[in-house]
Amino acid sequence: MPDRRPVAVFAALELEARGLAHHLPRSETIGPKIGIWEGDGMVVVVSGVGKVAAALAAQFVQDVFKPRCAVSIGLAGGLRDDGPRGQVIVATGAVQHDMDGRPLTAERGVIPGLNLSVLSVDPPLAEKLIVSAKRSVENPRIVRPGLVVTGDQIITSRTVRDALVHDFPDAACVDMETAAIAQVAHQNGLPWGAVRVTSDSADETFDLDDVIGFGANSAGELFARIIRDVVADL
Repeated sequence: MPDRRPVAVFAALELEARGLAHHLPRSETIGPKIGIWEGDGMVVVVSGVGKVAAALAAQFVQDVFKPRCAVSIGLAGGLRDDGPRGQVIVATGAVQHDMDGRPLTAERGVIPGLNLSVLSVDPPLAEKLIVSAKRSVENPRIVRPGLVVTGDQIITSRTVRDALVHDFPDAACVDMETAAIAQVAHQNGLPWGAVRVTSDSADETFDLDDVIGFGANSAGELFARIIRDVVADL
């Protein structure tokens, strides 16, 4: 029998989920002040910004909807000077760059109790996301796998950005939600993946209006194309 459990899709901002959500009816499920839309094999969730909001939404959806997998989508800061914004990063894993439990842990990023820093994605789901992302863009070379680093901070300083790259050399982009969703998924045995689109360079050139405009006009529809393609393939 086909697996009828939904794919849970998480975004921090409605503009990131708009391409998916506007086709779906609003859920009648009462959540902890989060936006939920259901249909077409998906539960689309707008959690709010930051790790606590993302984790709260992820656990609620896990408990109520029992999804088959979770996918984090949204904008991110680029950490490499290797191309313009709009790079599509498909997560290989996620780490909390602002988690520092030393001396409970041996190094920065390690989660006390779990004794790991990088929360790995589900490989089959990640592969489907890469294939779908490449099908959804004009230039497949802008799609690449990479580590997502997450923290409760919008990075607008090159000094801070470079320090993150120094501490996490495999990092491809920085966001505020993915590793939190990943930890909830990990502790619930839920397969997870993530797609992030770089909207800025995580430095002094950051312009909020410009980033929001990019997300509303370009990234939102791209996320919708990728996720619909993946859901159809699962």
